[in-house]
Amino acid sequence: MNIFEEMLKAQKSLKKYAVVTVIKNEGLGTANVGKKMIQYVDGNHVGTIGGGAFEFECMKQIERIIAKGKGTEIIKVADVELLVESYEPENTVVVVGGGHVGNALLKTLKLLPFATILIDDRDESMIADSISLCDSFIKCENYEEAILSDAVPENAYFYCGAWSHDFDADAIKGALKKNPAYVGMVGSHQKVEKIFGYLLEHGVSKEALDTVYTPIGLDIADGSPEEIAFAIVAEILMIKNKGLGSNCKEIKTKFLTSDCENIDKKIGE
Repeated sequence: MNIFEEMLKAQKSLKKYAVVTVIKNEGLGTANVGKKMIQYVDGNHVGTIGGGAFEFECMKQIERIIAKGKGTEIIKVADVELLVESYEPENTVVVVGGGHVGNALLKTLKLLPFATILIDDRDESMIADSISLCDSFIKCENYEEAILSDAVPENAYFYCGAWSHDFDADAIKGALKKNPAYVGMVGSHQKVEKIFGYLLEHGVSKEALDTVYTPIGLDIADGSPEEIAFAIVAEILMIKNKGLGSNCKEIKTKFLTSDCENIDKKIGE
């Protein structure tokens, strides 16, 4: 097993996983020091650290460690010590629709440490360039079902820009059920009104729809796909990093003014 190739595959799988290494053995012959295994959150694994009942017991403990999230622990099973390095997938952006804006968005996201999933129902030849840019492609028949599948993680950032209003409605409905970090949709006032009206009639609450960012992106673009993509990424980063979307210069001036006022007040006291 090439551990680096397997780690790359694991990262692209968008699942939690752990790299397990035997670091000490005081008597169990099958678990040689240096043996490695990759174990996924669902229990599947690649490689071996000894096999049999010993490995089965290790995997039960490793599963609990993976569930905790990213981190490093040393555990002891029988006479063997194991280093368990647990990883989580990168922040994931789900791009619904590989059209002009979706394509530009995938290109922009290449500059940042985001994993990307593209979902589209069209023939692959029509969106081949967009497919080549994403980490994972899901060709779907139903957008809501595709988003609700295990292939799409929870807490993802969703861009909805399918070629049909109906498909965007299905995508939003699915995305809102995935505990999303962000849901944004390209759309005019008329489009938003139509889609939100449809979703309200089909059981989506007003409170849930109020969390959708539409029209999508910060107000910085000229209307071209490339600038819209940057505006969307800027909005995603604002949400991810709990930013204000303000000029840093204005924020700095505000804090400096506040500090000076506090100093003046203390001097006055």
